[in-house]
Amino acid sequence: MRYQCFWILVTAVLAGGCFGGKTVQRLALARRRTFVPEAGQAVRREKEGPRFAAAKIRTFRALPPFDSRAFIVRRAGGEYVTDFYNGWLAPPQTLIRSQAARYLADAGIFQAIYDAGAGTVVPLGIEGLVSGLYLDYTDGPAAVVSLRLLVLDEQSPQFRVLFDAEREAREPFDPANKNAASEAFGAAFTKVLSGLTAALREADLPRQALAYSP
Repeated sequence: MRYQCFWILVTAVLAGGCFGGKTVQRLALARRRTFVPEAGQAVRREKEGPRFAAAKIRTFRALPPFDSRAFIVRRAGGEYVTDFYNGWLAPPQTLIRSQAARYLADAGIFQAIYDAGAGTVVPLGIEGLVSGLYLDYTDGPAAVVSLRLLVLDEQSPQFRVLFDAEREAREPFDPANKNAASEAFGAAFTKVLSGLTAALREADLPRQALAYSP
């Protein structure tokens, strides 16, 4: 009888531990918050009309570990860790791709911006590579965004690169504000897109990439 009581007690403790662990996990998941890196409006729109022909937004990739759905945090010593409680609503490269497409369309530098799945044949393609997307705590809290943008010749079998530029931006934030990190990501992302758009305006692309060229 004594041993039977002992095993009943052990079973109860183990069961409580399992269910208690699941409860903790559920509570942790309930506290998770997801965000979108929202870019601001394009500061300047082309007054003389679009400079470049229409383009399709193609693949945007993110280098590890910045392809994580969780926020990536850089701590002292250069160590990268994930933030379990804060992350992106979808894969960050997907969100950045859609925001970049909207920003470039608003800037009016291309005749039109189409999604990759559109049946329209256009002269240009746009790809992106996210090489940095993290919260940097090594020198004061700041959101860091690094993006490389490529414009490709869609009429070339080799998809020849016509434009290639990379920009990085940092935006400080106050950790006491629970939304500050997300807003800082958006501000840094806007700065990056503004810099890339400015570089595009100065780029010397071949004639077939220009708008209204015969």
